[in-house]
Formats: sequence, C-alpha cells, structure tokens
Amino acid sequence: MTLKTIYPVFLFLLAFCPLWGTTFYLDPINGSLSNNGSLSNPFPSFKEVINANLIESYRYNNLPYNPQTSQLVIKNSGAPIQGGDTLILMEGKHGSIELDQYFNQEWITVLAAKDATVQIANLHIRAGSKWRFEGLDISSEPYGNYYPGSLVYMESHGHRGPVHDIDIRNCFVYSAMDISAWNESDWLSNVSSGMNLKGSNMRIEGNVIRNIDMGISLVGDSMLALNNQVINFSGDGMRALGANQLIEGNLIKNCYKVDDNHDDGIQSFNLGTYDVRNITIRNNVILNYDDPNQNLLGPLQGIGCFDGPFDNWLIENNIVSVNHWHGISLYGAFDCKIYHNTVIDPTPDLTPGPSWIRITDNKNGTPSARCEVKNNVANSFSADAELSHNIVLKNYQDYEDNFEDYRQYDFRLKPGSVLIDAADPCCYPSTDIYGNVRPQGTLPDVGAVEYVKPVGTVNLENPDAGFTIYPNPVSSILNVYYDHELPQKKSRLQIIDTQGKVIYHSWIAFPEKLSNIPVLGLTPGFYELKVEGLGSRKFMVAR
Repeated sequence: MTLKTIYPVFLFLLAFCPLWGTTFYLDPINGSLSNNGSLSNPFPSFKEVINANLIESYRYNNLPYNPQTSQLVIKNSGAPIQGGDTLILMEGKHGSIELDQYFNQEWITVLAAKDATVQIANLHIRAGSKWRFEGLDISSEPYGNYYPGSLVYMESHGHRGPVHDIDIRNCFVYSAMDISAWNESDWLSNVSSGMNLKGSNMRIEGNVIRNIDMGISLVGDSMLALNNQVINFSGDGMRALGANQLIEGNLIKNCYKVDDNHDDGIQSFNLGTYDVRNITIRNNVILNYDDPNQNLLGPLQGIGCFDGPFDNWLIENNIVSVNHWHGISLYGAFDCKIYHNTVIDPTPDLTPGPSWIRITDNKNGTPSARCEVKNNVANSFSADAELSHNIVLKNYQDYEDNFEDYRQYDFRLKPGSVLIDAADPCCYPSTDIYGNVRPQGTLPDVGAVEYVKPVGTVNLENPDAGFTIYPNPVSSILNVYYDHELPQKKSRLQIIDTQGKVIYHSWIAFPEKLSNIPVLGLTPGFYELKVEGLGSRKFMVAR
C-alpha cells in the first residue's frame, strides 16, 4: 500500500508562464525615465521605475482595509507597465525595493537578465498581490551596510490590506558574502534575516539563503517552500506558522550559536495566534553542521514543535542530523503521522543528545491523541502514539554497520543493513528522500532512504577540476564536494546537457564545501556540471 497525502492545490500557481504582456528592460547604468523601456532604450533601475509611478496596478479604497467594504481601484492609471508584463533587470544595483499597495490582477514577473548579477538591497511588499521574482541577489552588503530586518518581507498590513499570490524563485539572499571571520558580536550586529512571509498563497522555490538569522518564516495559509537552501543561520532555519503548508525538499544546515534562542531546523508553535494544521514536512535535510570544527558551533533542535496543538501533520522522508535530544518533537499533537524519517545524532555520546522522535502532552497538560510513528530510525523513541517498525541505532558502530558514510552525511544503506525490508507496508511514501521508488525489495526499508542496488560505475571526471561529485552514475541527488576554495566569493554552478543548454543553475559562496543537487527531473543520459572558476565534470543520470 502506498500512502497518498492530499494537500491543497494552489490554483494561482498554474499561471506561472504568462501568455501575454509586454517585456520591459531596466538598466540602472544606461537606462533613463525618458526611454520607452525597450532593450535598446531601457528604463533605469527598478527603484526609479517604482518611484516614477510607471507601474499600473490596483489599491484598496475605504482604508483602513475591511474585506467587506474595501474595493480595489486603479493605481497609476495609464502607466506603461501593467499586469501580465515582464520586467528584465539588467546588471547592477536596483536599490531598495518598496512596493506599497500594488495589487495586480495579472502576474507581473521581475527577473534577472541572463548571466547578470542583479543586486537588490531588500525587497518589501506592503499589501499587494501577483508578483513573481526570479534570479535576484538580495543583500544590503553591496550597498555598504547591513540591513537590520528581513531582506525579503511580505507584509499583510492591517491598514493597507493583505499580501497574497507571491512567487519567489532562484534568488540569492544573504547578509554578508563572507562570514568566516565573524565573531559573536559581528553576528549580533550585522546579521539580517532571510524571508519573512506574512500573507497567503505563496510559493518559495529554489532560493539560496545564507549567512542570516532567521531563514524562511511562513506566516500564513497555503504556503509552499520547495527545494530551498538555508545555509549558516543563527536563529531558526524555517518556521511553519499557518495552515495548509508544504515544506519539501529543502536543505537546512550549519547553525551558529550567538544568543539565547533555542535554534531549530524547522519550528512551529501555536500560541493562539496561528492555526497550525494540515502541514506536510517531507524530503528535507537538516544538518547541525557539515564541519565539526565550525566556529560558534552550538546545539540545534531538528523539527521542534513545543506549543501545540498541532493538527493533522505529516512528517515523512526527512533526514535530521542534530546534536540534540529533539530530533523530531511534537508537544500537543492530534492526528499527526511521522513516517520513514532518519533521525541521527552525529555525536550520540555527547550531551545534549542523542536524538529522539517524541510525541507528548501539550504544555497545558492536554494529552496528544490519534498519532502514528512508523518506519523511522532514530537514537530513541518516546511517543504517545501508535508505534510500529521503528528501529533504534544507538552508537557509532550502529552507524558504521548501516550507513555508507555517516560522517559525510551519506545515509544510503549498506548491503545487509537491518533497515532493509524492515518497514511496515501500511504507510510508506512511494519514493524515498532521493526519489528512488519504494519498495526496491520485498518490503520497504525503514528510514528516509531506500536501499538501491548499485547500477555500475562510470569514470567521466576531469581530474583537473577543483571539486568531486558522487555518486556517479546518479539517480536522484548529486553531491558536490569542493576540493579547493572558490576563486571568488560567489560562483555560478550550472548543469549543461549534451546540446549545450543550461538546464539548472544555482550559486555557491565561500566557504561552502558541499552542495546537494536534485537531478530526479533529468532524463537519463550524460551531463556536464560546471562550477565557475573551478572547472567541470561529466556525470551520468541512470535509473
């Protein structure tokens, strides 16, 4: 039997690619407000275009906003840029972006020109809808300062109105490019938060958020956070504070201890303000650290939910490696399911730890009810729930016996692992965290990773490249380990097919040493991975 989880379908996402509209070009170096916005006669920076009222949109009348009495009226009537249009931002600094009451009836897309570094100091929408942003660098550091708030802030405003229908993809958000010399005082003085999203119907996908305090805060209903990377953080990696949310395929790693906050990879709480129900947390990787010698290294709680109630949650197929008791903890859970997670303390002999999966009473004493904890591997279990086919691995020898290389967070199963074919077939997801089909054997395997028999090896690597890739061939997740430091503080990473087309791009930044790239969507065959300044390697996708 395969578990089929139903979560909301967000109709606004179907309009990702506009079928109409005009494309405008914005050039902060050569553009002018007297131009027409064409490629040969571009407008100036995005900030200047906003300040000059060149975007026609809508705003609410009869303020303060009341959903029963306020109505949308036209804003900047006759302006050249309108709903359905696309703004191509050219190389350079486009300023601090403040969009106040811009409710578009059709999507306006704002994206970086090909191969351009587009620098935004911060992005703030106060009341608005149907905005899409892609490929932007968002940081105040290039402007000579450190922004004290959230670099991306979507603000539903009590007076001006809500924010909804927002799409943010493939952006690079950071406080500072290089934090290798930061001490505790530097973190407290300079760090920004990443994305604070207070609204509804938002999709956050493929973004890299690094060197920040809070990573991504999803404060509202119908939110999707997919395939993002939160790297180097001093607060919480993510927060789920709303209903009908999906958090899937994200990498959250490297916690810095600089204050008294109890840091979590993913946190939620219900203090009467948020209705945290119908939340799915799936296929995420949470790592306390990838370098045990990291500066300011402290404890990290994995998935920590301590102030319930939490209703109808599904937590499945996650890898959680943290040096704390709280691997996955729900305090006050009702109709929640925890299936097929791998929860392992990298130092199970040290305090605080080792890591457990736990469901217990709400802090007000109300007992949890109707929960299930099945087919997980962890250091221990303590759950007021129906438990089935969970396996305890306690120490380094257990790790060595069952995982390919736990020291490098390679939790693929070794032949003969006690986790293989050991799961209850009642409730397994159809694929593992890496996208491999379940089951591969007679029964599904316990934990987030399904054992897959080797398909052979190929050696297509360029020995002169400054990085290593594994496994090769690859079926789902390609790991990239950087053997040398990057030649600059930030480098572009690309996957190129046999026709020379770039089909994937991301960013890595000093002093990154490990990247995890999803290749599940690639057709089996040969590809090239190119890292700017370090060379390239060829690899094969095989299933």
